[in-house]
Amino acid sequence: MIIIKAKNYDELSKKASMIVLNEIFRNPNLTIGFATGSTPLGLYKELIKEHKKMNIDFSSVTTFNLDEYYPINNQNLQSYSYFMNKNLFSQVNFAKSKINFLDGNTKNPKLECENYEKKIKENPLDLQILGIGANGHIGFNEPNSSFDSRTRMVKLNEQTIKDNSRFFKNEKEVPKSALTMGLATIMSSKKILILASGKNKADAVKWLVEGYVDPELPASLLQRHPEVILIVDEDAASLLQKKEMPDEMSGYKIITDNNMPKNKTIIVISPHPDDASIGPGGTLAYFSEKNEIHTFVMTTGHRSFIPDKNLTERVMIREDEVINESKILNTTPHLLRLDFYNNGESAIKKDVDKIYEKLKELNPDIIFLPQVKDSHPTHKTSREIALKALLKYGKKVELWNYESPWALFAEGFFNTIVPLSEKYIEKKLTAIKIQKSQISRTRYDIAAESLAKLRGALVPEQELFGFGKKPLKISPNMEIYFVESVNG
Repeated sequence: MIIIKAKNYDELSKKASMIVLNEIFRNPNLTIGFATGSTPLGLYKELIKEHKKMNIDFSSVTTFNLDEYYPINNQNLQSYSYFMNKNLFSQVNFAKSKINFLDGNTKNPKLECENYEKKIKENPLDLQILGIGANGHIGFNEPNSSFDSRTRMVKLNEQTIKDNSRFFKNEKEVPKSALTMGLATIMSSKKILILASGKNKADAVKWLVEGYVDPELPASLLQRHPEVILIVDEDAASLLQKKEMPDEMSGYKIITDNNMPKNKTIIVISPHPDDASIGPGGTLAYFSEKNEIHTFVMTTGHRSFIPDKNLTERVMIREDEVINESKILNTTPHLLRLDFYNNGESAIKKDVDKIYEKLKELNPDIIFLPQVKDSHPTHKTSREIALKALLKYGKKVELWNYESPWALFAEGFFNTIVPLSEKYIEKKLTAIKIQKSQISRTRYDIAAESLAKLRGALVPEQELFGFGKKPLKISPNMEIYFVESVNG
C-alpha cells in the first residue's frame, strides 16, 4: 500500500486528481469505478477544473458507479446517479453510452446486480476510487460482509443510516437498503485509490494501515490487494505510528534532517531551463532551507516548440519561467546562454571558461549534474562542460548525479536516497507547472511525480529491506542519486 499524506482536504483532492489523470493519460480507454459521498467530491471538482484548463478528453473512459440506494428513483436529488451527473459527468465529456449505474428503482434487484456484475467482467475495472466509512465500510459493504461478495443488495446498518442522514431531511427518509459492488468485485480492480479525510476516519485508517485483515473492518481486505494508493489528510492520519528512518541501510545513504547538507553552497547544472525542477527539484526545495543553491541554466531552451513565437520571444518566455521557478524552489538562477547550443563543439572551450569563472566566484561544495547515462545531447554536453570546468577549478567538491524521466538509474547504480515529504514534492510540481510553455506540450509534472512515487514504491523492497520483507515506513516519494567526491 502506498500512503500519500496531505495537509488538508484540498491538497488531498489535488493529489487524487493527479493520479486519476495520470491513469487516463496512460490509457484513454480506462475503466474507472467511481464512488460518491463528500470525500471524493473535491477530486471531481479538480477533474472538472483540469478538463476545462487542459481540454482533457474523457470520452473514451468507461465508468461504473460503486453503489446506489434502494429503492430510489434516479431523479431523486439524493440518488447516486443524480450526484454523479451533477458533480462530474455533466461537466466533462464522458460518453453517455459508457456510463453505467445501478438502477435503484428496479423491480428485480437480484437480476440488476447480476447484470451489473456481468458488465464489469466484460469491462474489467482498471481503477476503483473509494472512500472509507468511520466503521471501515467501503461501498455499502458493511462490517462482516463476505470477502467473496459480488454486486448485490444489502441492508444498511444503523451507523451508516445515521451518517448519511445529513443528506436527507431526516433519518427516516434514508433508504434502508442499497445495491453495491461486493468486496470481491472491488478487489478485482487492477488499482485502487482510497481517500480518507477528517478525524472521524482516523480509527478506520489506523486499522486499514496497521491492523490485521478482519471482516469487522471491510476496508482491511485492501491490505491483500497488490496495488492500493491511500491518500490521507493530517486529521485522518493522526493515529498512525511514526517510525524513525536510519541514516544508512544496506550500503545506501538515506538523507534525513540529521544528515542532510547544511550551510553549503550548491550548484545545479540545468541543461534546459526546466531540468533542475524536473530532475532534482524536490531535493532542491528540501535542501534550500539549510543551504545556498545556485542554478546554472546552461541554455535558453529556445529550440523547444512554442507555437506562434519567434526565437527572441521563446528565449524570453523560457527565461521568465525559470526565474519564477526559482522563487518556488528558493534558488538563485544564472542564465548562462552557453554558445555550444547554437554553435556546436567549436564553442565548448569558451563555455568551459565561462563555467570555470562562475565556479571561482561561488566556490561550491556540492554540484548537481545529469547522470553519466543521460543520452540527451544537450544534457551530455552540459555535463561535459561542467566536468571540464571543474577539472580546471581543481578543488574538491561532491557530485550529485541526478536522474530524470529521460535517464533512469538502473538497479544498484545509485547510492543515495532522499525521501521527500509531500511539502517538497508539491513545491517541485508547482515549479514544473510554472514552465507553462513546456507542460502545455508534455505533462512533465505528471512524469516527475510518477517517477518519485515509483522510486518510493520500489526502492525499499528492491534495495533496502529485501524482497518480501516488511519494511519500515518511508515516505512514498523519493529522489535517488549517485554521489561521489572529486578533486577537480
